[in-house]
Amino acid sequence: MKSKILLIVEGEKDEPRILGSESHGLLSLIGGDYEVVSFRNPIYELYDAYINNEYDDLVSYLRHEKGLKLDDDILSKNAFSAIYLVFDFEPQDHKYSDKKIRKLLETFNNETELGKLYINYPMVEAYYHLESLPDINYDNRTIKLDEMNGKMYKKLVNKVTCLKKNNISSKDLCYIIMHNYNKAKKMINSDDIYIDYLKILETELKLKNSKNEIYVLSTFPLITIDYNYNKTMEILNLNLNNSLVNN
Repeated sequence: MKSKILLIVEGEKDEPRILGSESHGLLSLIGGDYEVVSFRNPIYELYDAYINNEYDDLVSYLRHEKGLKLDDDILSKNAFSAIYLVFDFEPQDHKYSDKKIRKLLETFNNETELGKLYINYPMVEAYYHLESLPDINYDNRTIKLDEMNGKMYKKLVNKVTCLKKNNISSKDLCYIIMHNYNKAKKMINSDDIYIDYLKILETELKLKNSKNEIYVLSTFPLITIDYNYNKTMEILNLNLNNSLVNN
């Protein structure tokens, strides 16, 4: 099996910018040989095609529908050692349903098998939704459903963020990971080192269906923890003076 990592992201600009390179961005903590594919559509298109069994595996789908290039002698299902998917929650999408997003997380729950799905709540801009470093209000930050329109939420984040999107420092990156990791654990009242993303979804759905709002949460940066917990924690503790990360 190949040792290459496949990262499937929704957008063409924001997600690749967040990933950066091996010397900058999330890939500086992931490292290794990797390929990034921009899906360019909401995840509910993937649900329609893949969950309805049009393809045997995700890589075959990407190869035929999204132009993923593989060597002729490589079988699609053996092309990558790990597959990560990063998509927006987007409950306002006309194809959205609680059942669909739950099924997607149940299906894509292992990076070494079908792939592991990370959901941005409400969308990728949640990555930048920190108003200070540290941000003492982040754990309780929510967003109303009627404020989730793409342009509206982007405008809000651009107005309040303390981060420079095109110049995220190593320390900024550590704060982003730390805040979202700690918030995720608090949301599901968990002391486990790894996050149960299906429990995160159920927490979000409960709030959405009862109060028409969701917690702002970017699970995107948590790929680094799932990929290499010890290395990520070592870097976070080194940059954030040990006291800010809940191990």
